[in-house]
Amino acid sequence: MVKVRKFFRLSKEAKIYMLSSLSTAIAFRMLDTVIQPYLGIHLGFTISQISLIFLVSTIVQGILTLSLGILADFFNVFNLLIYSFIATDIGILFLILSHNFLIVLAAVILAYLGFNVRVPLMRVVIGKRMSKEELSTYFTITPLFSIVSPLISGFIAQESYTIDFVVAFIFIIIVIPILFIIKSIVPLTEEKPITTTSHIPFKEYSKLMREDRSGLILPLLLAVNRFIFGTSFLYIPLYFTEIIKGSLLELGIMLSTETIAISLASSLSKFISDRLGDVATLAMTRILAAITYALLYFIKSPVIFILINWVGTLFIAMDNVPEVSVISKTKTANLSMSLIDSVSTLLSISSPIIALYIWVNISPEATFLLSLLVIIPSIIMFNYKKL
Repeated sequence: MVKVRKFFRLSKEAKIYMLSSLSTAIAFRMLDTVIQPYLGIHLGFTISQISLIFLVSTIVQGILTLSLGILADFFNVFNLLIYSFIATDIGILFLILSHNFLIVLAAVILAYLGFNVRVPLMRVVIGKRMSKEELSTYFTITPLFSIVSPLISGFIAQESYTIDFVVAFIFIIIVIPILFIIKSIVPLTEEKPITTTSHIPFKEYSKLMREDRSGLILPLLLAVNRFIFGTSFLYIPLYFTEIIKGSLLELGIMLSTETIAISLASSLSKFISDRLGDVATLAMTRILAAITYALLYFIKSPVIFILINWVGTLFIAMDNVPEVSVISKTKTANLSMSLIDSVSTLLSISSPIIALYIWVNISPEATFLLSLLVIIPSIIMFNYKKL
């Protein structure tokens, strides 16, 4: 109830950001919850074909995320977001209309474009325009609104994947006019920075990178952690439904409980970071998440799998508040935030290949042990506690 009361004290601008995040989160969950079962079970694609789809998609997303992150310093960030979400809706439409492998490949690339581009660009926006207390409220309340969407997605997909994708399509349609509203409001907010970036000339990038070297090394370490985690549980939905025989409804329940964990993590991470510091909190929670996800190697029960996955998600989601807080204070905030997503995405080009190799040649559950590698960059992060 405290967080709900704080919501009503947020500025009009912050509430609109939350509305945008709500619609985006619901659309993403509706798509992402069932995309792997859709490709593997409904369309009958093999694990190799699914890996190829995600491999090509990852390459394209990595290049586009970095490119659009740089373009955001020269063009209106909200225009870039609007065009990206239009591409997302086109991709979802092709997923509905075609079962051809090449068309589905292109559709997946387009469908995830808006979601992938939005993360770094909007994190810079809210990091610069919200206090740490507002960030905690934002990251607590926003996930709560989309708790039921994975559950609804799994329930709907049992009857019709098409209806599930149509719902995602509609929510993206809702996001686009909200972005136009934000675009019109931001310049009118005089007490805060008018733009989301400082519009640094491209020639100054290298100079700023030299001046703020520590502020760029931390994002690179965070990017490596994301890459390792992403590789480790790349095929969790497929593993859950095909290996331990969890139902689509149980998959929806698992992803819904993840949302609860993400919401709870914000208050916990703010509490810890206020006492230990942002960087120490990031490092410690990465290590705990790595150990937790490695435990999935031993789990065969869908119920226990859901419980351990929930704890792991709680630790991973503790990055939101401290990450946005510390990165937005650096001299190269826009570049740094883009580096986290673009570098982790480009590194993850190899994720489908690595995960597929382990899945086929060792065992499907062995992919979860990769998460233990996160401990190495996380320990290095402690050297940057003064940021």
